[in-house]
Amino acid sequence: MKLFRFWFALILLTSVSFAQEEDKRTTIHGGAGYFMPGIQILSIGDLNSKLESKQYPKLSSSFTSFGGGGHAIIYNFVVGGEGHGLVGKDVSNNNYTINLSSGYGIFDLGYVIFSKYGVLIYPMIGIGGYGNTFQITERTIPTFDEILDNPKGHLEVSTGGLLLHFALGLDYMISFNTSGNSRGGILLGLRAGLTFTPVAGDWKIAETKVAGGPETGATGAYIRLLIGGGGYTVKEK
Repeated sequence: MKLFRFWFALILLTSVSFAQEEDKRTTIHGGAGYFMPGIQILSIGDLNSKLESKQYPKLSSSFTSFGGGGHAIIYNFVVGGEGHGLVGKDVSNNNYTINLSSGYGIFDLGYVIFSKYGVLIYPMIGIGGYGNTFQITERTIPTFDEILDNPKGHLEVSTGGLLLHFALGLDYMISFNTSGNSRGGILLGLRAGLTFTPVAGDWKIAETKVAGGPETGATGAYIRLLIGGGGYTVKEK
């Protein structure tokens, strides 16, 4: 919760600061699509506590993020969506290898608060859903007959639920079209924010609920690059 409050306050204060300086005489219309590589830190303390109590190694809270998204800008309002997969590092002891991976999709709504020199800045809020998958694999190598006689060696449990999103985006358009008030070309940018799980979902094997699972959602801070293309038009009010 401390991480959530920090990032939410930072995004809010930055948005208010830029909004106070923004020239209200312009409107922006356009859109863009982009690839979004990055890093996300997830809050998995409850899961690691459960693992340590059973003599498993702790998982890293740092995940490599791969995904993409797009948005339209209509009268300065930003409407878009994005999806991401989070890949964690395998960790092992003498007997097992364990891994946690995650993924989510979000619908976003924002507003452009700064638009000069090809730069757009916009805060965003969003809602979506997430899914986590936790895997345990035995490190011994069985024979094929052993697999058929006793099909064990790999366990996979998953969880999912509602996800909230708070972010601040900064885009820069490398424009191939600067005629009039229009810009279009390669989009480079940064997106920093927070995903927040209000209530973590139940762990399941297939569709069967697993009792006593740790509270593990998809809450965490992230930073991502935006690499793509698009265009927009700036109109004087």
